[in-house]
Order: sequence, then C-alpha cells, then structure tokens
Amino acid sequence: MSATGCFGSLCMRNLKHVKLIKSCYPRREGEKGPRSSELSYLTFYASSRPAKLTKVGRYLQYKVERDIYKGRKQNNQVSLSIIKALIQSCHHDLNLFSKWVVRILNKTLDTRNSDLVELSCETFVIFCNYHDGSTLGIDPGFTSDFEALLQKFASFCNYANEDEDYALRMQYIGHRGLQAAVTSSALHASDFSTQLDIILPALLQTLIVFGEAGSRLEKTETVATKEGEDGLTKGAIEALAAQSTGILFSKSNGAAVRMALGLVYTFANDNGQWWPPDRVVSTMELILDSVQQQYRYLLVSETLQQLEISNNLERSYFNDKHSCLISVLDTVLNADNAPLVGVSVLEVLNVLFTLLVKSLHVTSFRQQLPADQNDRQAVFEYVIHQGIIHSIGGLASQNYYQNQLDDMAGYIIAKLRASTTLDHVDGLPIQVYRHVALICLDQLVGAEHTSPVVVDTPSGRSISSSVLPTPPENIISAGSWTSAVSLLTDKQPETRLDFARSLIRYLQITAPSPEAISGSHPTHLLTQHTDIVFINSLHHTIISGVQKQDFQASDAQALYLILCSLTRRFTVDAAVRTIPLVFKLQDMVKDGSIKNVTIQRAVIASIVEWLAMVAEYFHIKSLGEYISSIRQQLQDANAWTSTNFSDQLTSANEASFSTNDTHNNTPVPVFVDRHVIVEQLTNESQLRDKHDTHGLELESKLYVEWGSQAFANRGQSLRIRASQDISDHKPKLANPWTTPEPKCIPGIKKETINVENLKEALVAPPQQQQQSGSSSNGSVATSVPTDAGAGADASRRSSLRKNDVNAFLHELQLEQNMHSTHSLVNPPYNDWK
Repeated sequence: MSATGCFGSLCMRNLKHVKLIKSCYPRREGEKGPRSSELSYLTFYASSRPAKLTKVGRYLQYKVERDIYKGRKQNNQVSLSIIKALIQSCHHDLNLFSKWVVRILNKTLDTRNSDLVELSCETFVIFCNYHDGSTLGIDPGFTSDFEALLQKFASFCNYANEDEDYALRMQYIGHRGLQAAVTSSALHASDFSTQLDIILPALLQTLIVFGEAGSRLEKTETVATKEGEDGLTKGAIEALAAQSTGILFSKSNGAAVRMALGLVYTFANDNGQWWPPDRVVSTMELILDSVQQQYRYLLVSETLQQLEISNNLERSYFNDKHSCLISVLDTVLNADNAPLVGVSVLEVLNVLFTLLVKSLHVTSFRQQLPADQNDRQAVFEYVIHQGIIHSIGGLASQNYYQNQLDDMAGYIIAKLRASTTLDHVDGLPIQVYRHVALICLDQLVGAEHTSPVVVDTPSGRSISSSVLPTPPENIISAGSWTSAVSLLTDKQPETRLDFARSLIRYLQITAPSPEAISGSHPTHLLTQHTDIVFINSLHHTIISGVQKQDFQASDAQALYLILCSLTRRFTVDAAVRTIPLVFKLQDMVKDGSIKNVTIQRAVIASIVEWLAMVAEYFHIKSLGEYISSIRQQLQDANAWTSTNFSDQLTSANEASFSTNDTHNNTPVPVFVDRHVIVEQLTNESQLRDKHDTHGLELESKLYVEWGSQAFANRGQSLRIRASQDISDHKPKLANPWTTPEPKCIPGIKKETINVENLKEALVAPPQQQQQSGSSSNGSVATSVPTDAGAGADASRRSSLRKNDVNAFLHELQLEQNMHSTHSLVNPPYNDWK
C-alpha cells in the first residue's frame, strides 16, 4: 500500500504526529526553516515515543512526494531540516525510520536543484554519522534504496554541465556524500563489496581520469568550499576525492584492502589508464600512505599478481600495463618511511629477478633512456628493466630482519653460477645472465640508509664511517662473496671485469674512513673467520688468475684496485696478509711461472702501485720514496706498463694491453726488496700492536712465506676450541628426590615409621620425631646431618645417587613373613570399629 493511500483527508485530522509535523512548516511566505518551538515539541514527542517514528517517517515521505510534485521547494527544505533534527534527537532509534529517510533523500536528489541537493547531502552526512548499517542486508527494500542513494552521489562525482560552476558544485556534493558513506560504520557492516563497487570507481574516475597528471595527491590536503574566496576548483574536488580514498583504505582490513586494490587495477585496465603511469602511481602512493602498516605489503603482492596474470594473457613483456605495474612496484618498494611489514623479501626478490630474466628473452638489457621518446617500445623496455633493478634496490633499502642483506646477496651470488661450465642458463648466454645478476648485486651493495653507522671492534673502540651507508647489522658480510671469487678467473673478460667492479665497489662502500681508524696503534677489523676465509680464497684466486694466458690490462687494474680496496676495508690486517701474496707474485715473475713478459711487467707494476698506496694510506714517507725509486728504475729500463692504474676500472673495450706493451719484450730487471719493505713497515708504531714494542711480532708476520704452515695457521686464530676438561663443566640432570646419605650418630637409634605409628608421625613436631625412637622392620630412617659431616656428605653425594632410589624402595618393603589380612576389599580401618 502506498504512503498516499494511507493518509486520507479524514484520517489525517485526528493523527497527532501529523498535526505536529504540519505545525513545523512556516505559515507565512518568506519565512525560512521550520518553526523552532514546534520542531522542538515534535522531536520531544518522537524521542519520548519511539514507536511513532515509523509513522512520522512515512508521513514525511508522503509530504515530500507531494511537495516535489507541486514544486514547493521551500517546504522540501523544511522537511529536510525536520529530518535532520529527528536524526540528531532520535539517533538511538534511527533504524525505526531510516528506511523513510533514505527514500526521502532519493526523491530530493532526483530534483537536480542545487540548493535542495546540497541540503540533502548535509542530511545524508548527519545520517551516516549515526547509521551503523545493522539493517543492511536484513531488509532487502532498505538495502536496495541505500545502494541506489550511493549510486546517485557517485553519479554526481563526475557531473558534466555547460555551466562549469554548477558542475563543480554538483561534483563537490557527490564527493562529500561519498566521503560520508566512507566514514560511516555501515560500510563494513554488511555487503562491503557492493558498496565498494559503487564508491571506489567514482573516486578513481576523479583521481586517475580527470586528475591533473604529475600532481601529488595528499589525503590531508585542505579542501576549499564554495564559501572560499576563489570558490570551488578542480584541485579542491581532486583533493576531496583523495581524502575519501585515504579514509576508505585506512579503515579497511586485509581482505578489504586486497579487494579494493584489485578494483583499482581493474578500473585502470578497463579505462585504458596504464600509460602514462603518473596518475596510477600517484594513486598507489596515496593508498600506501593511507593503508594500515600491517597491510602495506599487500600492495606488493597484488601488483606482482597482476604482473603474473598479465604475463599469462599476453606473452609480450613490454607494454603499457607492464610498464605501469613495474613503476608502481618501484614506487612502493622505494617509499620513504613506509616499511612493508610482513613482506616476504626473498620471495619478492625471486619474482623480480625471474621477471627480469624472462624479459631478456625478448630484448637486450637497456640501461639508457632512448633518445627518441616517441619510440614507445624502447621506452617500455627502459622503464621495465630499470624499474625492476631499482625495485630490488628498494627492497634491500628497508631492514625487515637481521642478516637480510646477506640472504639477498646470497641469492644473487648463487645465481652467478660461478662453478658452472654451461654456456647458457635459463635460456640466456651465461655472460649476459651474469652481467644482469651483477647489476642486481650492485643495487644490494648500494642500498642506502640514513641511520648513523658505528662499527664496534673487539678492542672496544667504535669506528664511524662516512662512506658506509648501512647500519652494521644490515651489511653484506665479506664471507657472502667467497663462493663467487672464482669469477675473477672466468674465461669471459667481460664477466671478470663486471665481477671485479662489483667487488671493488662493495669493499669501498664498506670501508671505514681513515680518520676513524687513525691512532697510535692499529685497529683490527679482520675478526670474523668468514672474512679470513674470503681473503684467503681471494688471494688464491689472484695466484691462479695471473698465470692464465688471457690475463689482460683490465685484470691488472682489477688486481691493483682489489688489493687497495682490501687494505682500506680491513686496514692493517689486510696489509699484513697481502705482503706474502705480493712477494709470491714477484717470485712467480722471477722463476718464470708467469711466462708472458707483458703480463710480468703488468703484475710487477700492480705490486709497486699497491705498495705506493700502502705508503700513502699509512703515511709512511720513507716507503713512498723507496717505491718511487723502484718505479723510476723500471721506467728507465723500459720495463714499465702502459696500463693506467686509476681509481676506476676501464670499460670492456679498453681491456686489452696496448700495442706498445705487446711489442715490448723487455723483461723485468728490478724487483722490490722484501727486507726493505719489512723494515719500513715495522718501524711504524701505528702498524704495531700495543704489546709489540719492538715490532718483532709484526716482522714475523711480514716474513711469513706464502703457502707455508705458518701462513696457514694464521687463519685459525679465531677458531673455537673445546677445553679438555669440558666434561667437568657439562650440565647434569639433577634427581629431585635425591638426598645425601644420613650420617649415623652414635648412641641414637634410628627412628622408624610404620603403619601403626604413621598417624602419630605425621602430626608430631620434627623435634619430637627426633627424640622418639622405635625399631621395626620396613621403616624409613631419618636424621639430621651435622655441619661437620656436610662436606663429607657432599663428596659422597654423586656416588650414592644411583642407589638412593633402590634403597628407599627397599626400606618401604614389608617383611616377607608378615601375613596380612588387609586388602583393597578388606581395608585396615575395618578393624578400628
């Protein structure tokens, strides 16, 4: 039955709520708003008699429908004011008339009158403040009316009209209504997905489609209203949409966030908004800032899932969708102050690296932005390749758990396949595969952090580093590189050069500043056994590398830079351990183990330049003068190399020896005197330990021959050895009921307890039990040991522990010749009657 049929002219005369409602309307023309006294009486009547709210709402709907039909705009404004007052005064019973409120608002929004629509929006805002959504999904009629109301506000969000001011005003009303729905608890009370399908596309339409590209969306940006000096603007509408989007995601749980993110990507796909990616990326930044911290990782997982779905549907890895999704990943993983709690670091790293390898099946790795920006395919390649690489760096820039960088570096280093003999891996040439893996490794090495760096040494000194960007617990350990150092002898010169460049960069970044380690005595940084193993492996690899026939000028540069970087990273420890190595190399030149004369000159030049670096690094002037004289003698004898020993490795195109070097057959006539080097180094107090006053210990280390037993033993100083008497200190299980053997006191009989005197023994004080004595078989002896015998008891305790339990049980046994008539069915207390 319709509302109109319920209220005839005769029945309305005697209905009190009808009279109260009618009295609220102005009686004179020109009056605005409801009559205050009558409205107060109506709200008092409704709040004191909640059962009448349903009739009040029904009549108001009837009233509004008639006024809309007759064009009474002023009466409709009064009706909306009455509804607002009723909602505020009777919000505890809102469900009794919420159905009529929603129907009235649906009617008033259909008028398209800006004043009436705006007043309807204000009424809806108040309604959402109190509506909890408990009736949504229960009352199908109310649910459909409420969803229709949301749909009307959503249609206003992108309202178009020739009058721009009118269109902006309607858009503002639409977004304000959706924001009220987003802040209401009714959003998550019932069918969240249905309301989300209505609200979110309207917000995304404003943010992505009609938003100004390049502008940064902020959820806290102030929204200008029509009362401002400049009125409404498109920027104000976009800011309001950003606020609503931020509120929506901030109030959502994990399942709701996942659902909303899927809807965002569906919207971008359906509307072709993948390229340019600025608006989608900006929207995802807004979502990242808004979503609760424990759900931020969902942005990564959902984006990776979209990439996987897209790869299954389209085999082309270079399109607008892939480029946009990679840009989103790059932005999310590199966001400042937005850690992705709960993200699976190694899983994400594996997906990114796998995606990068698959993309290289289509085209080569692109490191430079194409000059022709109109070449869309080339731009996509650059965005995807560099985006993945930068995403890996962003993933490493956040410290989610201890040893994270070690795990990530171990994954990439394992991908280098240092021990493989295959020419192709995962469908790529091994040289290309390793080149890309090393680029990813460089991103891990260069992951920057803003926290201060303090490295604690065993001596208690704290070393700060101005070069080292990562906190000490999040540094890649040198031991992680051990399994890959054999790449310095790879058959591909490009691979050798790439790996050397990565290793040198790592050692330089993790090296402490010279000012931090300056002092009268050295600071030992080579304290980890894994670091010692790394240096030993590296030294053995160098010995193998210089004997290869394809040793190039770039290898000599790498040799020099690696030795210099090791010295700066581990300071005195590395220098002392490298002295036997360089003189081993010199001996290999002398005895002809290195047969090529060009390689001989390059190796000797590398040794001389490294010793010059040591002299400069440790400020040993006399050593620097001696090395300068050796260099001059070699140059005068035409036994020097033209290889440039700078701080940077040359490119692969300049890796070979020059023509002058290859045609020069002059052998090396001058060598470095080890005795002079050792003397110069031991004379410096900054290289000697505090207890090594005369430098004898340092001298013995510097004279150690490469490969000798003394040299091998130097790597064992940090090993943990078990003590020979460790069995005496092992923890042992204690028997909880074990007691020391009681000491017998002469002249005192042992106290016995049996069935007959058990009751008295339990209630008697301990002193009386000691004084009373009776003898009986099958008893437990108790006595108090004296202090004099405590030491003896303790000494016998361990030998008696095994027999204590047996003795205790033996004491409790009854006499063999005792014939008892007691049993479970004939208990002893039957005799007490």
